[in-house]
Amino acid sequence: MRLFCLVFCCLVVCLLLPARGEIIDRLAVAVGNQVITELQIDEELRVTAMLNHEPLIRGLEQRRTAADRLVEQLLIKLEMQLSHYTLPDAGEVDKYYQQIEEGSGGQAGLDKTLRSLNLTAEILRSHLELQLTELKFIEVRFRPDVTVSDADVEAAYQRQVAAWKQAHTGQPPTLEVSREPLYAMLREERTDAALNAWLGESRKRVMIVYLDKALE
Repeated sequence: MRLFCLVFCCLVVCLLLPARGEIIDRLAVAVGNQVITELQIDEELRVTAMLNHEPLIRGLEQRRTAADRLVEQLLIKLEMQLSHYTLPDAGEVDKYYQQIEEGSGGQAGLDKTLRSLNLTAEILRSHLELQLTELKFIEVRFRPDVTVSDADVEAAYQRQVAAWKQAHTGQPPTLEVSREPLYAMLREERTDAALNAWLGESRKRVMIVYLDKALE
């Protein structure tokens, strides 16, 4: 019944859009009472291609990856709102946007890239805001609980040394030289593991319906 109501409401919204002069966009995924459209997935593909300096590919695998990423970002945003975490403000989005602009050769370079991918500054900003929301959620929710001991670092170093000896000759980097990057690597791995575990549980708690069955 909940699924029927959700799909029915989505269809009603789509039928009402022409009366308000808006463009109809096909629904792709429903996440709780929120929806992700095919246009949003395509925007995600174009923004990702731009940020990664990669060619735009609209294959099924790429669309599924983009849809999953949007689902995860939406789950995170919903949790941020429910838990009353502070969302990124306009200043943080501006700063991130400026970094992208500088890396694109300034405003003229960024504008050219946006036009080549049929993107606008507003679309880019909305996707950057979602990325910042995810990063802030990770920092607040998971990083404070992630611990890495000296024993963990030393064990990782021994594994690194063993791999080094299989591929190189001579002496591997010392433990002291390797300690800080290994600590950062382990902390990042454990943070990612905690996030993935939370996302797995969240997917079970929230009704997610793939209206575009090809994306499942």
